[in-house]
Amino acid sequence: SQTFSIQITVGSKTFSLVVNREEEIIYREAAKMINQKLQQYSNSYLNKGKEDYLTMVLLDIAVKLVGEKEMDNTLDDMVRRIDNVLENK
Repeated sequence: SQTFSIQITVGSKTFSLVVNREEEIIYREAAKMINQKLQQYSNSYLNKGKEDYLTMVLLDIAVKLVGEKEMDNTLDDMVRRIDNVLENK
């Protein structure tokens, strides 16, 4: 089968997920990144609740994704410009 069940722990919760085999490492790396960021924020901002730490992690990751999307759009635009220049030679 292409899918199978894995367990991922984020913070203090464990989740059972059914994922594609080729995506397992992505899920595991994502959980690892989230847990590292949770630890980072809980060490930097003492006496906050779990929801606050999770919100900080979510915002951190979302900002990076939006930044990467903007970078992808810029690179796509540059490639189109280069292609246009090469086609007009």
